[in-house]
Amino acid sequence: MTRYTTVIAAFALTALVNTVSGVARPPDDEPRGSRAQERQDRDAERATERANAAAGRAAEDRAKIEERAARDTGRAAEDLAKIDAEKTRDETKAAEERAKIAEDFAEDAAKEAEDAAKDAEDAAEDAAKELAELAEDANDDSGQKGSSAELRDLARTESAEHDADGFPVRRGEVVAMDLPAEALIAAQAKGFRLIERQKLEGLDREIVRLAAPEGLTSMRAREQLREIAPAVVVDLVHYYGLNLTAGSHGKRIGTKALTIARGSTSLTVGMIDTAVGKHPALGKARLVAWPSGNLPTAPLEHGTAVASLLAGEGSATIFLANIFRGPASRPFTSADVIAQAFEWMVSSKVPTVNMSLAGPRNAILDRLIRDALLRGVQVVAAAGNGGPTAPPAYPAAVPGVVAVTAVDRDKRIYRYANRGSYVTVAAQGVGVIAARSAGGLAAFDGTSFATPHVAGWIARCRAKGGTAAACRDQLKAAARDLGPAGFDDTYGHGLIE
Repeated sequence: MTRYTTVIAAFALTALVNTVSGVARPPDDEPRGSRAQERQDRDAERATERANAAAGRAAEDRAKIEERAARDTGRAAEDLAKIDAEKTRDETKAAEERAKIAEDFAEDAAKEAEDAAKDAEDAAEDAAKELAELAEDANDDSGQKGSSAELRDLARTESAEHDADGFPVRRGEVVAMDLPAEALIAAQAKGFRLIERQKLEGLDREIVRLAAPEGLTSMRAREQLREIAPAVVVDLVHYYGLNLTAGSHGKRIGTKALTIARGSTSLTVGMIDTAVGKHPALGKARLVAWPSGNLPTAPLEHGTAVASLLAGEGSATIFLANIFRGPASRPFTSADVIAQAFEWMVSSKVPTVNMSLAGPRNAILDRLIRDALLRGVQVVAAAGNGGPTAPPAYPAAVPGVVAVTAVDRDKRIYRYANRGSYVTVAAQGVGVIAARSAGGLAAFDGTSFATPHVAGWIARCRAKGGTAAACRDQLKAAARDLGPAGFDDTYGHGLIE
């Protein structure tokens, strides 16, 4: 155990001792009787008062009768016998009441002892769990990196450059939207070389990829192209990754049935993610794959899990756009591929699109997503797993996108979830049971696994004829408020159950 984790353990155990000791002693540390003892003392005092009052009345009655005894001996004897009988009844009743008080005290004391033991057990469990989480944070930084920050690792595999914030971009390349012919000619005169022109028919846009002039970095080439065409949207080709943390790869579990569709057979939803493997959980869904995403070595795990969750929401038709490549532990994609996938979704008239990727803000993707929103396509995206202090994750933070954060079964925020004013709603995303690409089921953690539930909610609303804007408003109204009253940066508008 490292010195850091030893300190953490000592801190957590000290907190545990204080917590457990607090069960039996009030804040001022002055001894105080239990509630059962207080109730017994109170009831016994009242019983004694009632018995004394009855005895007093009997004594007064006896004195009056004895006073009349001289005048009417027979009547006095009869009255005295009646008083003695009533006294005996009162004494018997008082004894029964004292016995009942003692019985109640024993029951209350036993219940208090049981509650105290349970409180101590809960406190010990909470402290142990906190200690384990702190130790994991100290020894494993995979979750801390989370979200888009992990993309900095791509520098080793892609020979990437980096933007001003340290995010990887494709080396020696820039991209422009709807670049006029005269601007392209001027750029070529400055040494830019045309790589590709991508016509996005569904979005009525054209993406132009250009190689930077010899000797210029991508950053400098972007600035030079903006000087040539100041009215044109120009940016770098950013890389994007999945919202991965330690729990994103799933913990295999035994046989357990997935939640099956909620009744609708007419739902349609799109999914921009990894590829999807064959699995019984997807047997009743109609899967439509993006032809350009059928890579033989495409990663399968994340997409298979997300697709099974969408199928469980009642999505009878799922449009699948695999945009990722690379190892299953670190799949990645780029802005130009995302643009092509969006074009396919819009052209296929998919009303709701689920996205699990995260990365830096990109001007080209911002514009394309807003174009899609204007055409009635609702994007639902994972809010990110970068942690409470991470910057906003895109595309979730693009205005109009429904950004989904994750909570556990106890409605506590997922510890790696991003925070921010862009968070729209929360859904369960910890310990979510979903399909494994290798077969069977697993429990997954992360905002990616909360997002399908909300995408399904939006898809059901759209299937009933609701517009994207109307369904967003209904979603916010349906959310159960968590945390501080009203909207907040942790839970957004609240929980979608």
